Amino acid sequence: MPISILTTILIIILTLLIVAVAISYYKSQKSECVLKPPSPWLKLPLIGHLHLLHGYEVPYQAFTELGRKYGNVVGLQLGQVKCVVVNEQKNIRETLVTRGSHFDYRPNFERYRRLFSGNKENSLAFCDWSKTQKIRRDMLKAYTFPRAFTNNYHSLDELITNCTQEMLQEFGENPLDLKPIFLRCCARIFLLHFCSRNFHMEADFLRMINNFDEVFFEVNQGYAADFLPFLMPLHKKKMQKLNEVTSEIRQFINDRVIGDKFQVYNPDLEHGDYLESLIGHVKKESIDWETALFALEDIIGGHSAVGNFLTKLFGYLVNEPEVQKKIQDEIDLTIGKERPISIYDRNQLVYIEATVFEAIRMISSPIVPRVANQTSSIGGYQIEKGTVIFLNNYNLSMSNDLWENPEKFCPERFVKNGKLYKPDYFLPFGGGRRSCMGYKLVQLVSFGILGSVMQNFDVKPVKNERYQVQAGSLALGKDSFKFMLEQRKR
Repeated sequence: MPISILTTILIIILTLLIVAVAISYYKSQKSECVLKPPSPWLKLPLIGHLHLLHGYEVPYQAFTELGRKYGNVVGLQLGQVKCVVVNEQKNIRETLVTRGSHFDYRPNFERYRRLFSGNKENSLAFCDWSKTQKIRRDMLKAYTFPRAFTNNYHSLDELITNCTQEMLQEFGENPLDLKPIFLRCCARIFLLHFCSRNFHMEADFLRMINNFDEVFFEVNQGYAADFLPFLMPLHKKKMQKLNEVTSEIRQFINDRVIGDKFQVYNPDLEHGDYLESLIGHVKKESIDWETALFALEDIIGGHSAVGNFLTKLFGYLVNEPEVQKKIQDEIDLTIGKERPISIYDRNQLVYIEATVFEAIRMISSPIVPRVANQTSSIGGYQIEKGTVIFLNNYNLSMSNDLWENPEKFCPERFVKNGKLYKPDYFLPFGGGRRSCMGYKLVQLVSFGILGSVMQNFDVKPVKNERYQVQAGSLALGKDSFKFMLEQRKR
């Protein structure tokens, strides 16, 4: 009898231990993310869930709808590519920052490889995180994030002011196509700032601008071939044309931008610009010359993003005379009309900065997709290594839960107590170590150009011109908006 009682007690204890271990295992498995993201049940042969993106102006609108149905982390099979869509600020921040080191690779789309000589690692934006990428980013900081009152900041201020004032002289007879004018101004600023090279209306310079704009438009397009590579032959002619365009860009960079700078480089002198810094790293063998050339092309090509953005911004402003007046009243009250606007005026001209932020919000340009470099988790769901992650910035920017009247152009939402206000859920440039490397430069150049135009002109619509700004991409086609610019009275 005593043995029977002892046996019973042991069985009970053993059972409790087994249950405890099972519960612990279940909890650990749950925390380790055995749960896979919910996924739409209708997955078609070959194309997977691609059909669910049909019928929307931009794919990110479809991602928002999927989030409403299945939750903030949704698994998709887009053609041959395993993907996850991440909605909601908490999950997006987890992906960008908290677990940013788990998700710092980029998609290996065939189109991107072809654009960068067969290797996406040549690109600043579309490469995986690596030691080389860290070196490239560190080199850029002094030029893309210049600190106020430093030599780089002062020099940039002069460049923006001078180039913008010269740009205003180009405003001839109405109606005006502002996009090529903005692109020329931004290209001049970028080449002077990064390379100390000055151009005006030279034929090869204008050709370079058009070439960069063509590449910028291409990389901002989404194609089924990205997910179904067997469709790439359908883009053969386009890719051949882009190869010709990128070859012309490389020739311009070598002949007209670099010139003899590599040969005459003196390591004993302080670097005068980003180009000299690149050359110095090549001489030290921390990066190779081909990598340096691609980095230089990428950063100079950033002028296309700013020029396209400004054109879209004016596409909003042309229908917002009250916003224009508020910008002009702020300028008249604080700066006046006697001197040009400077980027040192940013703290006084808060409404201009807010207008730039509002245009960025409305455009809702996508955050470059990430790829999981290891099996990890987002929002409690397992994310397998190699999964492509789409971060739904459109949802953050246009959500009724986060913004009052999100469809309305309203810079006031970024002003609080007379100061610029940036909500935590406003993440247009991503975050963490893969955040946009040029976003500060975008803000500074946009501030200078927008302020200068508004200081001198009223922007009015052209009769029968339709100003519909497409969200979900910064890129505009060659035929963009035309505007009427009327000189303000002094």
